[in-house]
Amino acid sequence: MSGAPSDFPSLKPGAHVCLPYAKDEEKHAAIAGFLHDGLVRGERCIYWGHAAGFAALLHHLEDRGVQISTLRDRGRLAFADAAQAHSHWFDAKVQSATLRAAAASSRSDGYTGLRVAGDPDVRDRSTITRGQLTLFENSLSRLYDDLHATGLCAFSQSAPDPSSMEVALVTHEVAIIAGRLCPNPYFQSSDQATGTAAGTAGTAGTDRMAANILETATARELLEAESAALIVENSRSAKRNVEYRQQIAALSRAVEARDRLIITAARWLSRPMPAMCTHLAELAKDARFQHCQDAFDNCDEHLAAVTRLSHGLDEIASFLQMQVVLRPEDLDLVEVARTAIAEIEDEQAADQVEVALEGATRIAGTWDRLRLTRLFHSLIRTAREQGYDARVRLRLDDLLQFVRVRLEFMLPHAPALSDSGERVRTLAYGPSGESDYERLAVRLWSAREMVRMMGGTLGISTWADARVIFTLDLPKSSVPLPSEDRPSPFLPSEERPSRQ
Repeated sequence: MSGAPSDFPSLKPGAHVCLPYAKDEEKHAAIAGFLHDGLVRGERCIYWGHAAGFAALLHHLEDRGVQISTLRDRGRLAFADAAQAHSHWFDAKVQSATLRAAAASSRSDGYTGLRVAGDPDVRDRSTITRGQLTLFENSLSRLYDDLHATGLCAFSQSAPDPSSMEVALVTHEVAIIAGRLCPNPYFQSSDQATGTAAGTAGTAGTDRMAANILETATARELLEAESAALIVENSRSAKRNVEYRQQIAALSRAVEARDRLIITAARWLSRPMPAMCTHLAELAKDARFQHCQDAFDNCDEHLAAVTRLSHGLDEIASFLQMQVVLRPEDLDLVEVARTAIAEIEDEQAADQVEVALEGATRIAGTWDRLRLTRLFHSLIRTAREQGYDARVRLRLDDLLQFVRVRLEFMLPHAPALSDSGERVRTLAYGPSGESDYERLAVRLWSAREMVRMMGGTLGISTWADARVIFTLDLPKSSVPLPSEDRPSPFLPSEERPSRQ
């Protein structure tokens, strides 16, 4: 503490301050800072001591820019000579009456409060016992608290009786140690005081007490500064986190919009392609357009390129569908299935397959509409492309906690006769040696991943009579997975079914 007004920010009316000092210059500087703080707050300030000490104090106040003569004329800064009250200096009743009269006068004169600095001579305290000093200081503490006044008591560390310093450190709630205003952990109120009148800690003991007070105050200030710094840093981090989350949310919305656009474009592009190929092939066979054969060949090449683009977009859409942010909503699974069937039938393909919807008429649940529609598209299109019979049976059953979807169709392989004469189907293999099951597993890999992310299962069963059944079990509540649990679209090669 250097004596500036800001050195007493935590000092409140009612405080009783202890000032242990080793040198008079140190004492005068501290008292000047104490009284200057009171003048700044609009309080009446009284120095209760000897004329020599008051004269030295005035020099310190003038160095701080205080107009001494003006303040003394107005009665805002007063001097009470201890020499005139030597006989009753430590009389608690006399001091109480005097301070109460001074506090009342300060309030009536318009001051905000009363501030008193007591600076008796060392010889003045030598006339009373340790017990009397304890009672007197406790009385002052209660009195300052009742009057909402602020007091300071100066104690010389070179006093003949070191017990007075121990009393000072026990009876004052605040102490000025090494120029620092410190809360006093050794303070005991008059109700808590025990044994202060007996024995003495000695000079070494009081020095140790003062050192502990200073260390405690320093540690507390460091802790408060660290806490304030952590609060500021936490506030800045929270602000940065909000900005980052907003940026991430904006990027997520942009990526989601892109993914949904690709999915929609793939769906719209895949619908007319089969019909366009069919119509172009029919026109190429028409004798009326034989002279346009070269143009048809060019159109066929361009259409093949567009078809490849459509297939590529469709494959990308299959992967993106698994990564699109879920938007669960209450849906009727039967209504979603009907819509998916209608969209496929609107493609106007020549080899159009009839889809017969069977089972429940309504199944309520919570799913993402786009993902569920995409799943039905994948199952029905696989049946249409791989099936032989022009009929696909789609059955929906409500099984309380989950939904079962069964899609059945026939494979286009000629049956053989069994030993009993029944028409059965032999296990068929494709041109690359893959079985029907393996081919279908590759075809439905993205659909299986989609179902797994929705918490369900998708099974494939092939039968000897050329039947194939897809069995899909879905929970009625599709909960989005956390981002860290979402599987990557780029799985290791050993986890994906191979076409080889």
